[in-house]
Amino acid sequence: MLHAVAPKTGIAPVSKPRPYDCAFGDLDPIIEQALAWASTHDFLGDAVPYLMVTLAPDHFAALLGAEIHRNQAGGTNWVEPCLTTLDDADIRFQRDGRWWRRTVECVEKFRARCDGKIIITGTHLQGGLDCLTALYGTQNLLLDLAIAPELVHRALGQIDTAVCEVRKAMSDLLDIPRWGSLNRFGMYSTGIIDVPQCDVSCMVSPAMFNEFELPHLAREIDSTDASLYHLDGPGAVQHLDSLCSIDKLDMVQWMPGEGHYDDDHTALNARIDALGKGQIFQPYYRLSESDITRTWETFRSRKLYFMLDAESCINLSNDYEINPHA
Repeated sequence: MLHAVAPKTGIAPVSKPRPYDCAFGDLDPIIEQALAWASTHDFLGDAVPYLMVTLAPDHFAALLGAEIHRNQAGGTNWVEPCLTTLDDADIRFQRDGRWWRRTVECVEKFRARCDGKIIITGTHLQGGLDCLTALYGTQNLLLDLAIAPELVHRALGQIDTAVCEVRKAMSDLLDIPRWGSLNRFGMYSTGIIDVPQCDVSCMVSPAMFNEFELPHLAREIDSTDASLYHLDGPGAVQHLDSLCSIDKLDMVQWMPGEGHYDDDHTALNARIDALGKGQIFQPYYRLSESDITRTWETFRSRKLYFMLDAESCINLSNDYEINPHA
């Protein structure tokens, strides 16, 4: 699949609303900006206009009780852990909580104005160890992995249940059977698509990853129709083989991390392909048209997604049959 979004010629472009802007304040200006953004841009290849309702990187944890703190500078909102111990922890989807009510308010207002023009899609549900880190704190979690593993297993089981409950509630709220859904890279699915991850994996051994994350990650992926794993940083690569053992996982997104964007990623890309998973190629790859053509001609996987500049997308589309059901 090829993806590019470009300003229309002869029209002053309007930027897309920033992620997390809808967590606080008036929603009407955000809706107006989103509609203006869509109307002043062309969506090329397999790109479609969409807006993600996401309040913070750990939006899902906020639906389980964590508190979102506003970034006054207008950047990323972060959550504050709500657990001080895992003893008798009751981790559950809080339908009457502030942040689910705000999520519903956002979706309903956005859909009232945007249905048929922009697809409204939901935030990523980061379950497993990443969710528990957001709820409990990194140091607390790492210590309990060593000294109270039974409590960690219990908490992760509760999070698994919450993932399924929130997934169903989001699907109903967004009417995914009618509109489908997108992830943060603009990849569309007629069903539920998500980007599971485990950033804390860089702090644990392969044995711990396999025990405490892999089974829960597999259950999380099983609740989706399409999935792209966010493999973040060199420290996470040690878990790649285990990760790719999950049959239902479709794709892997390699995020090199600061200081590594200019590295040669060829060997890792080839390894991911050999493990049977698709990949996303983002702008930092700086692939030429010949690089892209060679990649889809030589890789075994047919699940390849290229985020391109507008000119490259137009040129390649001349020789590429776009499949709307891809």
